[in-house]
Amino acid sequence: MPRDLNASGLERAFPWRHALIPLIWALFILGLHAIPGSDIQLRDWTVIFHVDKVIHACMFGVLSLSLFIALGKAGSIRKYKAFAILGLILYGVSLELAQGLWFIQRDASVLDMVADFAGVLLGRVAFRIVYRCWN
Repeated sequence: MPRDLNASGLERAFPWRHALIPLIWALFILGLHAIPGSDIQLRDWTVIFHVDKVIHACMFGVLSLSLFIALGKAGSIRKYKAFAILGLILYGVSLELAQGLWFIQRDASVLDMVADFAGVLLGRVAFRIVYRCWN
């Protein structure tokens, strides 16, 4: 029988200490997006195999998983999961747009946005598998 992390029905204040890991990870991702393009060494095989798309998906997968764990520990997963998914997707899109507008020698990429979106969904699926919570 699947567990429901909100089965108690109790409302409780959000423990902000659980949000620390997702916040740190989001700032780490921001820092990686802000690295100037001239400081990034690309090899031919990384471009051919689109390794950067896998990295984008992994980064946003970890961010998504950590955010859903924080929401689960707070008992707020049911209430805020749609907002969390939308917020993470908007975060990925805004970072890509910022790369095209403000960051030095960086370009916005629709495929990077798709990889970010895939990472968000992978993090959500990983949360559901690990916690056996299908709400």
